[in-house]
Amino acid sequence: MAQSNDDYMMGLALAEAAAALKQGIFPVGAILSAGDRILGRSHKTMVSNHLNHAEINLFHQVFKGNYTFSRDDGITLYTTLEPCIMCFGTMLHLPIMRLVFAMPDAYGGCAHVRLENSPPRHLSRPVEIVGGVRRQEACELFAAFLDTTTEEFWLTGGASHFQAAVRANLHLNMPQD
Repeated sequence: MAQSNDDYMMGLALAEAAAALKQGIFPVGAILSAGDRILGRSHKTMVSNHLNHAEINLFHQVFKGNYTFSRDDGITLYTTLEPCIMCFGTMLHLPIMRLVFAMPDAYGGCAHVRLENSPPRHLSRPVEIVGGVRRQEACELFAAFLDTTTEEFWLTGGASHFQAAVRANLHLNMPQD
């Protein structure tokens, strides 16, 4: 269920994504918060790197050393794109209670993976998931990236499901004549 500060926090994640886009990097931004307190912010770094995702960069920033966060802190992860399996799986190991994302990822998003056959550790640690917060703004950043990237992967039709979803979402939200 959406909370009152979801829109604001997603705005911060979108600003992180815009910073990545400015560097020519796939525009994913992420924020971790405990209520109104921002614990950290990050964006994807490095072009075509499979490990420097916004969420993983953020997790390294916030959950280092002997951190004292627990599930009682009500930590929420805000991200501009539905997390991949690496980021989602890592999130399950951390004391994160909520996931809020802007745009679903038709190509590799895993926020709706069914966990009922998971090991007991994951079954006992449910995460509330809210999708679609400021979706249009995220879609516009991804479209801008697709329109300007020089990465061969994207230019040759990589992640075609994702690219089609971005283009379709933009088309649905364009003013009609």
